[in-house]
Amino acid sequence: MRASSVRELIARVDDVRTALVRAQQVRTLLVAAGVALAAAITLRAVLAAIGGASTSGSAQPIWLAVAALLGGALAWWRVRPRHAPTRTIAALWVEERLSTPPSFALVTLVEHADGSATELEGTPLAQASLQILQRAPVSDALAQLRWSAWRGPLLFAVAATVVLSVSSVWQGVVPARVREAIAGTQTNAADAPTPLGAWRVRITPPAYAGGSAQTLGDVATVSALAGSVVELQGEGAAPDVLTGRPSSPITQPVAAQSRDGNWSARVLADSAPTTLQVSRAGQSRLLVIEGHADTIPSVSLDAPVRDSVFREARGTLALAASARDDIGLTRAAFELIVSSGEGERFTVRTVSVGTTTWPTSARQRQATVRGTLDIATLKLIPGDIVHLRAVARDGHPSPSRDLGSSETRVFRIAKPNEYDSVAVEPAPPPEVDKSLLSQRMLLMLTEKLDKQQRRMVRADVVRESQKLARDQARLRLAVGDVIFQRLSGESSAEHAHFAGDGHDHGVDQQGGKLGVNSASSTGMLEEGNDSPVVAINKPLLEAYNAMWDAGRALEQGDPHGAIPPMRLALEAIERSRAASRVYLRGRPPQVIIDIAKVRLVGKDTGLMTQRSTRSALPRRDAERDARLVSIAQSLATAGGDAAIVAARQGAARDSLALLRVESLSDAPAFAESLGRVLTALERGEDLTPLLVDARRTLGNVERATVGRWSRVLPP
Repeated sequence: MRASSVRELIARVDDVRTALVRAQQVRTLLVAAGVALAAAITLRAVLAAIGGASTSGSAQPIWLAVAALLGGALAWWRVRPRHAPTRTIAALWVEERLSTPPSFALVTLVEHADGSATELEGTPLAQASLQILQRAPVSDALAQLRWSAWRGPLLFAVAATVVLSVSSVWQGVVPARVREAIAGTQTNAADAPTPLGAWRVRITPPAYAGGSAQTLGDVATVSALAGSVVELQGEGAAPDVLTGRPSSPITQPVAAQSRDGNWSARVLADSAPTTLQVSRAGQSRLLVIEGHADTIPSVSLDAPVRDSVFREARGTLALAASARDDIGLTRAAFELIVSSGEGERFTVRTVSVGTTTWPTSARQRQATVRGTLDIATLKLIPGDIVHLRAVARDGHPSPSRDLGSSETRVFRIAKPNEYDSVAVEPAPPPEVDKSLLSQRMLLMLTEKLDKQQRRMVRADVVRESQKLARDQARLRLAVGDVIFQRLSGESSAEHAHFAGDGHDHGVDQQGGKLGVNSASSTGMLEEGNDSPVVAINKPLLEAYNAMWDAGRALEQGDPHGAIPPMRLALEAIERSRAASRVYLRGRPPQVIIDIAKVRLVGKDTGLMTQRSTRSALPRRDAERDARLVSIAQSLATAGGDAAIVAARQGAARDSLALLRVESLSDAPAFAESLGRVLTALERGEDLTPLLVDARRTLGNVERATVGRWSRVLPP
């Protein structure tokens, strides 16, 4: 190989690089020329359509030239090559497209031949690079590259040139025809659509609610039960109606019907706020529909007032309950769950007593249900436990509708081995016994759900599992109350227990679970302590923590994973019941405090508590505060045309209504204060104190830039 072979290879690579650069430049110029011609065509069409400039005037070429220059410059700026191909990129292009498979010898030669071309002469790298260029059809590949890069822009530029030439030939005919067509389609002022006026709102509740339709006047906000039909009525031609959520930019059209010079539009209210945007003749109005779901009945068990233990399964028990519903009650009853047996063998049955029904025409929003329970009819035996609650149902037709239920009372029949020779007052069953039965029932229900979940929809499995999780959480809190009551005399509901809280209970609450406090000075849970309380509390701690694990699994819709910890909790409760106990039968002694002894024994340091720094508003509240300030400033801008002022006031009213409906779910107090602002705006009253109150309710108490809010706009 001659001494100049490497330099010749580099020169051929440079030729390829130059061809690639020119292909990019020509493509950029073609795109710019096509866009410039398209801009000139668009401007000529606009001038011809509006008739604002003559197509034969001397000013038109200047405007066309300016449009073409701006369009071409913008296109060139957008598609110009940001980086020109380098020698290395050109060599890589040759190998990737013309060498199969690529050996990258030419790229390596180019990268190392800048200052050492002589040293590479005769090397295998130089020979391999020479073979690549000798075999590769570089000229054909470059021609194909140019055609693929220039074909689209060239066709676009040619088409634009043809259109511009044709439009120049017809420049004296097209504008006249366009103006004639526009003049023919113009309507008389009498035929123009009338602006939006007052409307009427008619709300028809669902059939099961049993109410009559309600007609309202020209209102901006209505409240409707989920399932109600909200009909908006007005006069004139049918407008454009859009419906959507306040928190979502997505809207859907609503068909508006026109009949006898009036129009109407209907939507179905649901449990979330909805907006209706009505537009016609350049005017727009907003109707906010505050949908709310039908609540389940609220039930309270009035009698019996406490849990009890009966010596014999006979006698009568007076039952009384109070029920309330927002629409009307249809059925109420007392439900009893009777559990018999012990150990691993027991039975459960459900009994209904004192069932009361109301017909559709005589529904009661508030009622008192009474009944009498003959204990002998339940055929109870010693050791049986009865769970009693009151339930009520409203007129909702859904079969999956939940019942309204009251708190549960528990009474049981005492066993013969519980009797003693001392006359004592009846006491309710121990919490441990109640927890044992409830945990066993929850375990059976969970196992049943685990077997059925293969045949159920996932959503139903999750819903039923979360119901069991709530029952498990209530039972876990009851067990926690027993633990803290025995250790410190206070239940866990009275205050939170954690490490370093100043209380010496022997246990700490960490991450939802209870653990032994090694620093406890009570010694209640130390090894070797033979206190009868210790033998019960240790298994209860295990049961509490196992219930926590079971509740976590049930909340996630995993009944199969909740079964092992539920069984552990049941075994721990069994061990607690088997421990030696100390029964405190009858009423505990009253603790008398010597007020004279403890009065004024504290010490006053004379130091005042330092005021803490106010934390910044959350991002959501800060955005709402900024929107409220912007609305207030737009309301404060007075003067100008009356129509402009009215339009500004209407826009501010709609903005306030949207802000209010967005805050209904998570900030009801702020939404209520905005409702007072809307009412005052309709009446033309002073808005300053109401707007300040709204900001204070939101959390921002600063009073800056609120002085000019006191201006009252004309109604």
